[in-house]
Amino acid sequence: MGHRTSADVLVAGARVAGLSAGVFLAHHGVDCLVVERSPAPSVDPGMRELSTRSVELFRQVGFDPRKSVVLADRDRARCVLRVVTLAGKEILRFPLPRQAGDSSISPVDGVLCDQDLLEPVLLERVRGAGGRVLFGSELVSFEQDGSGVRAVVRSVGSGVERVVRAGYLVACDGARSPVRERLGIARGGPGDLGRQLTVLFEADLDEAVRGRHFSVCLVERLPGASLTPRQRGRWQLSMPCGPAPDGTVETFPPERCAELVREAVGLPGLCLAIRWARVEPITALVAERFRRGRVFLAGDAAHVMPATGGLSGNTGIQDVHNLAWKLAAVTRRTAGEELLETYERERRPIAVTTMEDHVARAAVVRSLTRAETSPASVPRPHDYNSVAFGARYRSAALVEERSDDGDALEDPLRPTGRPGVRAGHVPVLLDGRAISLLDLYGHGFVLLAGEGAAVWCEAARRAAATLDVAVMSYVVGPDGQLRDRHDGLRRVYGLSGTGAVLVRPDGVIAWRTTGGADDPHETLEGVLRRILHRGRTAV
Repeated sequence: MGHRTSADVLVAGARVAGLSAGVFLAHHGVDCLVVERSPAPSVDPGMRELSTRSVELFRQVGFDPRKSVVLADRDRARCVLRVVTLAGKEILRFPLPRQAGDSSISPVDGVLCDQDLLEPVLLERVRGAGGRVLFGSELVSFEQDGSGVRAVVRSVGSGVERVVRAGYLVACDGARSPVRERLGIARGGPGDLGRQLTVLFEADLDEAVRGRHFSVCLVERLPGASLTPRQRGRWQLSMPCGPAPDGTVETFPPERCAELVREAVGLPGLCLAIRWARVEPITALVAERFRRGRVFLAGDAAHVMPATGGLSGNTGIQDVHNLAWKLAAVTRRTAGEELLETYERERRPIAVTTMEDHVARAAVVRSLTRAETSPASVPRPHDYNSVAFGARYRSAALVEERSDDGDALEDPLRPTGRPGVRAGHVPVLLDGRAISLLDLYGHGFVLLAGEGAAVWCEAARRAAATLDVAVMSYVVGPDGQLRDRHDGLRRVYGLSGTGAVLVRPDGVIAWRTTGGADDPHETLEGVLRRILHRGRTAV
């Protein structure tokens, strides 16, 4: 056996979810090591959009993707075309569901950027924050005990092995996750929804596009087929395919792929270059467990779903964002191990809901390629903004209110401010400077106190010192640090003049009160102890 290495957290897989885990863990001061079997970041355009919520999460850690990556033309996300061929007759166009689309929900917007342009930026961010990433390094085995994980990592090139001793292992190793398989964790859901041919090609399609802007073009000439513009002059043809006559997986040599592209575009003499083509299953499955002992599943290792809806990869980003602050707190011993149990409790229901929504959206898209389909026969997806922003957590990392309607999602245009939901965007003045409340989140806890509730800020300072936990506190009002000119905190957070709201390091509302308490310090310390599993205290 070769070298020995240690880390607080070992991450298996350095695609978007794994690199995002590295970004968030390093931000929280966790010593993390990310290992990836491939020799370099992806050359596959793969995931094509960071959702508005993902942009918010990266902004929490000081990384603004809009300033760091090569962006596609945002206008291309506005609509879907349905055509006979791209160069031929246009049948209809319709707008895509818009994430945010209303400045009352978020101060930022999503980012169109192909995965192979995003990953190098995430890699640079991980390393710049002190995280380590090893490409060409395969996780070949692991075992865990009460004190940590012992993993063997092998160099794909040299075969040299090293032992990595880590406190925890986060598996971001893809849909076929070897880690999940070794743990024996099953998956449930609709399963195989069919097979799809995907062809990545380069061509000048200006003649066929005719100046139109679109996200996806549905092509009637090839039933179920679509053309998607990618970055750097690339395009993607996707179409359903069945087994070959002998029952094996059908193959598509470059010559056949070129024929299909020309047929979809409607230009028989089109000059193009096929970069790659592959047949893959379209799958909708969610792991029955997201954790076993000191090992956690995230991203495609935990859930796979159709790409329709654009939140599949973003769901993985939000997985590791939820997990990172919890691992940091437990690693620093400012939280009990039980806090880690809330990762699965919070994220798995959201993965199931998002998967079901994307399956429904895939059915809607398929129906648009068949004029005879009745809209009533197509499953109805959730409200898009509710899926993108409206996750409602229920776990022991929250002090939940007694009333609960049981809904899985919340409409961000009708916020409740109850514990378990995203702490929403409110434009405020901080010491005279215009910011969003979202700009306060991402480091430690944040307490917001009403105009007549400054006593809660003093309680926050005392509780933070007692528990050695970061808690920033702000009074909202004419004489406070925060000025809320449009009464947004009352409307979005339910904050009263005598109340307080506590927001977790991941920007989720953890607790709120509408009034005072006999002993605010004792009450708030009890709240933090309960959230962090530092010993139960009545609240």
